[in-house]
Parts: sequence; C-alpha cells; structure tokens
Amino acid sequence: MTNSMRIRVFFTLISTLLTLFTVSGDAEAASWRTCNGSAVKWRGTVNIHRNRCSIADTGLANSAYWNGIRQWDNLSHVVDGFFVNPASDCSISHGDGQNEVGRVNRSAIDGANGLTISQLGLCFIGSNDIDEADVMIANDLSFTAQWGNFLGTTGRSTFVHEFGHFFGFLHVNAHAVLRTSPPHLLTGGSEPSTNWPNDTAGMHALYGFSSNRPNLLPSALGVVSGAVQRLNSAATVNVCRGSARTVRVYLGNSGSVASGTYNLRVRLSPTSPIPGYTLGTTVAKNFTHSLGAFSQGTFDLGFTVPNSLPNGTYFIYVDMDHTHTITELREGDNSTVSAMKFQVTC
Repeated sequence: MTNSMRIRVFFTLISTLLTLFTVSGDAEAASWRTCNGSAVKWRGTVNIHRNRCSIADTGLANSAYWNGIRQWDNLSHVVDGFFVNPASDCSISHGDGQNEVGRVNRSAIDGANGLTISQLGLCFIGSNDIDEADVMIANDLSFTAQWGNFLGTTGRSTFVHEFGHFFGFLHVNAHAVLRTSPPHLLTGGSEPSTNWPNDTAGMHALYGFSSNRPNLLPSALGVVSGAVQRLNSAATVNVCRGSARTVRVYLGNSGSVASGTYNLRVRLSPTSPIPGYTLGTTVAKNFTHSLGAFSQGTFDLGFTVPNSLPNGTYFIYVDMDHTHTITELREGDNSTVSAMKFQVTC
C-alpha cells in the first residue's frame, strides 16, 4: 500500500482495420478477502450517510461523491438508502454502525489522498460480511473533471477508488481504478473518473450485475511496465496533409456482455476538451471493432491526415460507437483525447 490510497480493516464480533498492438487482453482478476473460502462482502441492508459538513448539497465535491458511488452501485444496486447527516455533525466516527462518507484534513488520514476504514466480522466464528465502512477523502484535492489525458490524482477519481474499497475490493497492480499506486486512470467525456473492466469484473463476480450490457470506454492513458503513463507523449507534432500517422489508445469494455461490432473513429479537431468531445469535427478515419465482456487492450490506430485540413493545431480524439448503435450501461464516456496534438503546416 502507498501513502496515497489506503484501506484499513478492523475485525469485530459484530455480524477490422485496426493495427492491433495489444498490451493486455482480458481484464486481470480483481481481488477481495475471503473467509473459509467465501467472499467477504456486504450482506443485508446497506445505507450510506453523507457528511453534509464537508460535502455540501451542491457543488463539485457533491457531484464527485455521487459519481464515485454510482460508478459501482449502478452495476449491482447493493446500497438500499442514502442519508445526509446534520451540517453540525463534522466528525466521522468508526464503529457506530453508520457508513459515513466525508472530506477530511489530509493529516487525519496520514497524508493519504483517501482512506476507507472497514469493520469486518471475525472469520473464525464464521462471519464473512462487512459490518461498517467509512470513506474519507482529502479535502485539499481538486474535484473538477479533468481532460482524459490528465496524468494525476483528483478528488473525483479518489472517490471512485475509495468506493471500490467500500464494496470490499483490495488493491491490484493492474489497469484499474483500484491500482496499488496513483495516479488514477481516466477515460474521456464529461465524467472521466470511472471504474475499469478489471474492477467491474470483480463487481460482477461478487455481487452480480443488475443489467447485462456492454460499456465501452477509451483512454489516452495506459499501464506500461506497471506504471500509469500517457500512451502518446504530450507533444505537438508537425504534420503535412496526406501523411500517414498513428495514435495509440486504450479501448475497454467494462460491461458483462460482448459489445458486438461498433464503429470507431479518429477525429482531428481544433476544439479543446471538454466541448471537443461532442462537437462535430473533421473525421480522420473510421474503423469497425468489437470487444468481449470485461476485455481491454492497447491499440495503434493508423490514419491519413486529410488533404482538406487547413493549417492549424488539432487535438486528436478517439470515439467509440459514435453512431450510437450499441446500448450501453453508461453513455457519455465513449470519447477520449490524446496528449499529443498535431500542427498542420504543409
């Protein structure tokens, strides 16, 4: 465990045309505790209490909180109720039977970005459930949604990470939001902080999905030699019209069923994110592709710079299912933007 993301546990007596360059195929296995061969997880009624003192009813921290829990709970609907503690209650107590979520001073969680304290039943008496879990996020993190090629840790992605621990999952050294060490991976679109096929495969195995659909998500980031990196360097490259180019991108399906064939494209757009994710712009190349359930890979997409493209600086976008032929678990996260830009000069 690093000093950036940790989980503490207390035990109690309480009960196609792609140039394929696949780095990783199927998602690696998620990880969770077991008791006498059975998974340790939530059973019975699960309620969450938001700390209104530190997470107001509106604002970026509030939307980050809701994104964090919904990324997980919308898959399996484990949580029965959401409650708000009085604004005068500024503490998070452990062992009081409430599953509390709030922002705290970083020093209160030993300098970490986030911390989840879980209270589990004792295995030797046959208790294999989570009795309580409290989630704490450092209050000095930014909760603004970042571009998909941002290489860093934010409050939004930390919420997603910590809620993975809330549901009982452990750190993994894989392409996942539950990675052992930061920074977190991001997709694109208006909400880039998400979970990944490795994470959702675990959620499916532990709790079962409430809806069987694919969920396509691209990323300009990937895990290379165990570390999160930009798949293309943050550089502006001079290019000429008619020249052959490539962009490297991660493509994943975090859903429990195969996607079937979908359309995939590369766009060159002078518009920066976040508006550039959805604005109609020049299509550089179209492909068809498909992904199995919980599968992922890193690909080189080859294309030709259009002869009609005016001189200027262009962001490179990759859009999965831009024709909207696939019914997905979640829309709005099907585009990403490379860290590399093109400067058309000839």
